[in-house]
Amino acid sequence: MRRALLLLAACGGNDPLPDALPPTANTAREVIDTKLAIDLAGMTGVATITFGASTTPGASLEINGLTIDGVTQNGADLPFKAGPVGTKELDLALPASDQQLAVAISYHWMDHEGFMGVSAKGFTLDWPYYCSNIFPCHSQPSDGTTFALDLQGVPAGKMAVFPATIDNDAPAYQLAWAIDGFTQSDLGTTTNGTAISVWSRTAVANEITYALAGTAHLVAAFDWFEQTLGPYRFGNHYGSVSVGWPAGAFGGMEHHPFVHIGASAIGDEETNVHEAAHGWFGDGIRIQCWEDFVLSEGTVSYLAARALDVVAPAVGANVWAAYTTQLGGISGSQPVWPQTCGKVDVIKDNLFTQAPYMRGAFFYKGIADKVGASLVDQALRTFYQAHAGGAATMQDMLDTIKTVTGYDPTACAQIWLLDMTQTPTPGPCP
Repeated sequence: MRRALLLLAACGGNDPLPDALPPTANTAREVIDTKLAIDLAGMTGVATITFGASTTPGASLEINGLTIDGVTQNGADLPFKAGPVGTKELDLALPASDQQLAVAISYHWMDHEGFMGVSAKGFTLDWPYYCSNIFPCHSQPSDGTTFALDLQGVPAGKMAVFPATIDNDAPAYQLAWAIDGFTQSDLGTTTNGTAISVWSRTAVANEITYALAGTAHLVAAFDWFEQTLGPYRFGNHYGSVSVGWPAGAFGGMEHHPFVHIGASAIGDEETNVHEAAHGWFGDGIRIQCWEDFVLSEGTVSYLAARALDVVAPAVGANVWAAYTTQLGGISGSQPVWPQTCGKVDVIKDNLFTQAPYMRGAFFYKGIADKVGASLVDQALRTFYQAHAGGAATMQDMLDTIKTVTGYDPTACAQIWLLDMTQTPTPGPCP
C-alpha cells in the first residue's frame, strides 16, 4: 500500500523570533547543485540543494507533488513555508549572502503516471516541468544544475540504470532513472573514449535483437557528434535504455547520459540517434525560453538525419524520406518559433507538436542545400563552442549561421519557422 500524502500547509523549524528572517520568496536565487538521496521503498527523499550567492534574502523551489517534512541548514532547522500538495512553491529563510549556501530538504513523494514524474512501472519522466513531482527544483529550461543521485530500495532482481553524478550544468528534466530486468549490451567506444551501450528488457522476447538493430550506427553517429560539434559533456559512458512506456507512446527522452527510449521505438535508428544528439542541443546547450523549443528539437532532428547521412547514407536517406512524410501532416496552425520569451507554455499552447521538429529540420536542410552541409556543420560547431553549458536562443543560432556561412538565414527562417500559412517544399533556401 502506497503512503498517502498529507494535504497540509507546513511551516518548518521553530517559529521564528520577531526579528528573525522569515521564509521569503526569491525565485531568482540560482540553484547551483542538487544532490538527491531517494528511498524507493519509503517513497522519501533528501535533497541537498546548493544555492548561489544573492544580494536579497530568501530562496524558492518548486515542490508541486511533494510533502515537505523538514529543512535544515548546517544541521539546524531552517524556517520554511510550503503550501499544500498541488501548489508550486517552497520558500526558505535564507539570508542574503555573497557565498553559496546549502540546505537539506526532507520530503515525501508519490507516483505520477502520464509522464509527470515517478511511474509505478519503474521509470521517471519529468519533462517539461514535472521535476517538482520528484524533487525540489527550478523547472525553467534555461536553468542548469549539477546533480548527484543515490537510489536506494531497488527491488531484488531488478537493475537501476541512472547516473550517479552529472558534473556539468543540466536542465532539471535531464535527471532520470529506469528500473527493470535489463541486459546491458556494450556497443563500442568513440574516438574520444566515450563508451556506448544499450539496455534491453531481459524478459521481453527478442527485444535485445530490436535494440541492437536500433543502435547499429549509434557509436558512429555519436563519434560524428563529438568530432563535428565538440566533446560530450556528461561523462564517459552513454547509452539508450528501453523503458516500458504505455502502449502508443513512441519516441524517447533526453535523459543524458542514459536516455530513455520507449520500448516500441528501441529498434528505430533515428530515435536513438535523435536522443543522442540532445547531448549537444537541449541538454548540452539549454534553451532560453520554451519559445526556443525549435533550437532543441529542430536542431536535433536535423543532426540525427545529418549524422546518419554521413555514417549510414541509406539509413539517412530513409530518415529524410520519413521526415518529408511527417512534414506533409503538419497543420499550418501549429507554431514553431513564437516571438516572445516566457509567455508560452510548451504543452498548453500547442508547441509540443511535430512542427518544431520537422520544420526546424528542414530549415537547416534548406540552408545546407544553399551553402553546403559542411558550412552548416561549422556553424553548429561554432554555436556549441560558444554556448555549451549555458542557455541560448534561436535568434542566437540565426546570428551564428550568418556570421559563419556568410548567408543571412532571416528569409529562410520566415519561410520555415514563422510563416504558418503554408507548408514549404523542401529545397534550397532563397
